[in-house]
Amino acid sequence: MLSRGFLIVGFAMMMATMGLGAATPIIPIFVGEMGGNDIARGLAYPAFTVTQLAISPFVGRLGDRFGRKWFLAFGLFTYVITAIGWFFSGSVVEIVFFRAFSGIGSALIFPMSQSYIGSITPRGQEGKYMGTFTFFDFVGFGLGPLAAGILRDYTSINIIFVAMAGLFLLATILVSTCLPSDSKISRSFRMGSSDKTSEDLSRASSSANVISWSTICANPLVQAIFALRASVSCAIGVSFTFIPVLLEEDLGTSATAVGVLIGGQQFAGGALQPLIGHLADRYPKRKMAAFGTLLVVVAYFTGAFSSNYWILLIAFIFGAGTGSAITQVIAAATQVQVGRTLGQSTVASLLSMAFATGILIGSLGGGIVAELSSRRATFALAGCVVLLGYLIYSHRSSKAADST
Repeated sequence: MLSRGFLIVGFAMMMATMGLGAATPIIPIFVGEMGGNDIARGLAYPAFTVTQLAISPFVGRLGDRFGRKWFLAFGLFTYVITAIGWFFSGSVVEIVFFRAFSGIGSALIFPMSQSYIGSITPRGQEGKYMGTFTFFDFVGFGLGPLAAGILRDYTSINIIFVAMAGLFLLATILVSTCLPSDSKISRSFRMGSSDKTSEDLSRASSSANVISWSTICANPLVQAIFALRASVSCAIGVSFTFIPVLLEEDLGTSATAVGVLIGGQQFAGGALQPLIGHLADRYPKRKMAAFGTLLVVVAYFTGAFSSNYWILLIAFIFGAGTGSAITQVIAAATQVQVGRTLGQSTVASLLSMAFATGILIGSLGGGIVAELSSRRATFALAGCVVLLGYLIYSHRSSKAADST
């Protein structure tokens, strides 16, 4: 499993998400320092999702047809430009512009990396492979906020942007120079795979040419994982936008304390990813998703009512962190299964759109709710959205099981 291609994509993803994670707690604060209100904060963080939503449907098809390596490298390089742009930004408009520009990278990086791993995943081991891969994702997001908090307490926001640019550039170079191309990795994988797996790979590589979007979107499993991913991402959008503001401005904690909470949440999920992946291959996915959803809902309702930092820390690390990890592995494993017939990059791009949709609704909608009501209300609303997403997931996945 830990082949050269797997490790390179994994480490590149970890460096990319470290940079993104570093931006998470500082963008809302940066906007506030530039004079922006809660609506501006709610707009600045998810601005990348608008670009991501516009591009994702096209890049998935292109990745299935032409290969993923250079799309992934280009996406990483757009993050370099974004970090440099933030370094020189002097207004809310400029912050939002470069945040929107980073959506190009998001639309390329996440579907291409996930579909690359999906293309080398054997049947029956989807949870194992994707659980191990998303470990890199969660660890990167965990290290980023923690490092950003420490740097911000002792240096400045601009130093964080320089560090981000360095991480993104290193990831770009690593993928460009060391990652095997899709044709090489697929040929190598086929040589050691069963005939059935080879047929799946061949069908997935050509499916983008023959399967219509209406057919893909009508697939009940696609609908199920889209709802699950979008609802949890909605909660993440609320958390990443308003946890830094709640802790620093309302509770008076340090930037390091913010980084510990957000980073710890990601570390908890990351540490459990391989184990959750193994379990997802052996136990009913709907029951696991139900447990993960319950943990996330409890965490966000705690955020709505508690003012104690330590209670919030425990709730978001063991509740939101673990719960999000479970739902993400379930969605990723199912994504690989569906991608074998509908196209790995195509399906991954739809899950990227689900993530972007959730972040946009959670962040921007949360900003409006915070202005009209309170910041606390956004957390309660996020918990309700996650519960609704699971109900849709359960219904559509049951429909898919009944039809097979």
